[in-house]
Amino acid sequence: MSASREPDARRPFITVGITCYEAEDTIRRAVESALGQTWTPREVIIVDDASTDRSAAIVEAMRRTGAEIRLIRHSENRGVAEARNTVLAHARGAFIAFFDDDDESTPDRLEQQYRRIVEYEQRRPGAPVFCYANRRVVQPGEQEPTFERPGIGRVPPEPSGSIVADYVLGVLRDDGKHSWGMLGSCTLMARTDAFRTFGGFDGRFRRRAELDLAVRAAFAGAHFISVDAPLVTQYLTPTADKASNTLLRYRLLLVEKHRDYLKQKRCYAGAWCYVHAQFHRSRHGRWRLWYLVALVLFPWRVSLRRITGSSVVGRLRPVPEWTASV
Repeated sequence: MSASREPDARRPFITVGITCYEAEDTIRRAVESALGQTWTPREVIIVDDASTDRSAAIVEAMRRTGAEIRLIRHSENRGVAEARNTVLAHARGAFIAFFDDDDESTPDRLEQQYRRIVEYEQRRPGAPVFCYANRRVVQPGEQEPTFERPGIGRVPPEPSGSIVADYVLGVLRDDGKHSWGMLGSCTLMARTDAFRTFGGFDGRFRRRAELDLAVRAAFAGAHFISVDAPLVTQYLTPTADKASNTLLRYRLLLVEKHRDYLKQKRCYAGAWCYVHAQFHRSRHGRWRLWYLVALVLFPWRVSLRRITGSSVVGRLRPVPEWTASV
């Protein structure tokens, strides 16, 4: 055993949580990625959400060969949010890092995210902290990453509080002061108490549950940071739960759930239209109409920054999806 893997009483116990559904082609890679972490002590919990393929059998075979993993199986499919809540219910670690069942993390991911969290907490004592990372993305049909997506809060000043809720809900594009980026669960790590304090994941969301958690945590003053390095290779695999209409449905559920807040800011209708604009922008020309309606419905100063990115109304153009979490 290398020195970096020697047990150390000063190092907290970390839980790696992997939610699994119909992932027989990729789950071994994800589990091996978790087992290959340099950090000890740790545990690896895999929650199989009633897969009908060989996913659970593959994990069980790995466990029988001596791999230090715990497999928990749902008797019926509950969705990824409830599967993550099962991880929370069984986690023994002081921290939880979520790994996706079709992605791969670098061996030092836990090391780097833990040190980033602790260093930040020294500057912001008592602040709830959610830590992400940059990721390399492998598109369907490709073998190697073709681009990189940055995480939120890579460099100071890291965003915190309700401004992050505005960013997630589509009210804010970029305030020019913070490093905005991705908040996806595939790179997420935080103290276990933080996940539990904010109520875990809302089971109604079969997609985007991590964004709803981020909004609730932001309202409570949480801070959002990232390791400014690609610690995860994300494989974009086409599955039924990633179908286009599903993404739109849960984006709209996010807006609807936080309707009162958006109405208070006079942004509810604009945010609703902006979700449609983002959804349609890569599909057909209808996105331009949604953007124009959003421009009218957002408060004027917000809409100028949101839609055009300038102080003068210019040529209408699409902007990158502000909090893609796939």
